[in-house]
Amino acid sequence: MPQIHPSALVSSSSAIIADDVTIGPFTIIEDEVTIGPGCRIDSQAKICKGTSMGENNSIGHGAVIGGDPQDLSFDPTVTSGVLIGNGNTFREYVTINRSTRPDSHTIVGNRNFLMAVSHLAHDVILGSDNVLANNVMIAGHCQLGNKIFLGGGSATHQFIRVGDFAMAQGNSGMTRDVPPYCIVHQINQLSGLNTIGLKRGGFSPSERQEIKVAYALVLNAKTTRAESLAQADQRTWSPAAAKLIEAVRHPSPKGILTR
Repeated sequence: MPQIHPSALVSSSSAIIADDVTIGPFTIIEDEVTIGPGCRIDSQAKICKGTSMGENNSIGHGAVIGGDPQDLSFDPTVTSGVLIGNGNTFREYVTINRSTRPDSHTIVGNRNFLMAVSHLAHDVILGSDNVLANNVMIAGHCQLGNKIFLGGGSATHQFIRVGDFAMAQGNSGMTRDVPPYCIVHQINQLSGLNTIGLKRGGFSPSERQEIKVAYALVLNAKTTRAESLAQADQRTWSPAAAKLIEAVRHPSPKGILTR
């Protein structure tokens, strides 16, 4: 049987809760919520209708998962939700909004660590193994890859993409795509490659060197982007370096950061 504190309010009609889940004092679990094995929900959290989470997730004090989007045009009668994978940690007062689109979801992958008061807006797609420090703000419809680190207080504009192994300085702002493997600081300023992250991420010396060559060619060249991409097309790249080139070739409508 789940360990549910007597003061918690848990839907008895349609919530599905695994037998070993722990639910703390004054927490609210709404209808049509699914909580998988090994999850822990701390005190005064709220898991809203339409949220589904996998195994071994930790929800901190005061967190709100699946709340309505902060969108003035949103119709609250829309049926949508939040899908969460396995092994995530959401610390105190984290907020994740549900999708604005009917029968759609804000999506969180596996093993992410969201520190206190960080926020994922509606329709965000967050990959796996990411770290969002305190007060990170991710706006609606953003897509974030894997093994990203975003420093405290950093913020993204709506609809942008943040590539794998990217890193953002605290209090930085991003209104255009952040290429894979890159570091951003201040407002839309690239400061080079996340070389330490690539090394820790298991990229071989040859892969890291090729990524550096690709970066210099398509993000730090004095030629036009079309000319840089044409030069890139004249050689064969490893999958790791090709990911950087393709991010530059096919950015979101917001465009991509360059040096």
